[in-house]
Amino acid sequence: MTLVRWLIIAGCVLGAGVSAGWADEPPAAGQPDRVDEVMGRYNLHPAFVKLGRGLSNAFGGWLEIPLNFHQRYSMSDTAGSLFTGAAYGLFKGLVRTGVGAYETVTFFLPYPEDFAPILPTLPYFQREPKERPLPRASE
Repeated sequence: MTLVRWLIIAGCVLGAGVSAGWADEPPAAGQPDRVDEVMGRYNLHPAFVKLGRGLSNAFGGWLEIPLNFHQRYSMSDTAGSLFTGAAYGLFKGLVRTGVGAYETVTFFLPYPEDFAPILPTLPYFQREPKERPLPRASE
């Protein structure tokens, strides 16, 4: 073998041995790990929630268009309700995308008050209760 291969093998063996010696013990059950500890100490959890909400709104703002089509659809005035749904959806989609961009850029600032959401969550992303099973037919 060449000298370079020996040096690579020796580096890998030494690196594995040193890293095993420096490895921390995993936290015991019931103790928070270091990441949770740091996030709690510096109150980072609400900031990352705001970042996720901002990214969701920025990339999912276009979902307002089909949602408003559905909400404004009327069997009696099909053409008018489609144009109305498109106009409302386009406007609300632009607003949601803009708010999402704002929240994404300013996720580390506690504005509005205590990282509160500016817009309500879209119905697409709201959790719905699990469906109950159908009742059995009586025998």
